[in-house]
Amino acid sequence: MATIKSVKKELRHRRWAEEIAECQSSGMKIKEWCQMKGISSNTYYKRLRVVRTALLEQTVQTMQQIVPLSSSAALQRLETEAIHSPPIPDHEKVMIRKNGIEIELPQDVSEQMLLTLLRGLREC
Repeated sequence: MATIKSVKKELRHRRWAEEIAECQSSGMKIKEWCQMKGISSNTYYKRLRVVRTALLEQTVQTMQQIVPLSSSAALQRLETEAIHSPPIPDHEKVMIRKNGIEIELPQDVSEQMLLTLLRGLREC
């Protein structure tokens, strides 16, 4: 559950990220932009470091989450077929790769199975 403190922190980081993006897209030198906005260069770089660190932590947490997939009959059937079926030649399979996850499927994979897998990968 989010606390008021954590929400305020997130809003502050978002505002800083918007300011950093504004500075970077302004075409101005950082020192000039900071003078125009009334902040010191040290403050700008501190905020940049905080925003980057928060983004990195968020990315790591997202990557560490386990994505639950439906244990529907279709998924169980696919797992069973993968165990008992001969290897699929490269020219007859579909490959899906995302964030270090690789899924190899036969060309005749059902639309429902493909949609289930894609929904799960969207969360990665």
